[in-house]
Amino acid sequence: MDDERSPPTPQQPEDRPESFWRLAAQATTLGWNLVVPIVGGVLLGRYLDDMFDKEFTWTLSLLLMGVAVAFNNLYATYIEHSDAEPLGKRIQKRRQKKAKESENHAENK
Repeated sequence: MDDERSPPTPQQPEDRPESFWRLAAQATTLGWNLVVPIVGGVLLGRYLDDMFDKEFTWTLSLLLMGVAVAFNNLYATYIEHSDAEPLGKRIQKRRQKKAKESENHAENK
């Protein structure tokens, strides 16, 4: 209700630092995004090694897969919280730029 008696709602300034709890939540989310794939891969790999009577084949394979997934999660979080463009878009722009340059070079000949 916007009437003359209601006090104005305070606006958060753009340069105000984020709250401690928001930063703690982001750090926790980042930690879980890194730890869960790695530990989950090791635990699942160990279970499969025991089930199939292997020494460490599944454990090592799923550990490496967990590390790859964790780094992918880290990259996705970086792209989400920054101004950077995803790698696919940067490559596409670079290819378009090279195509334009080659067209201009061909026209100048």
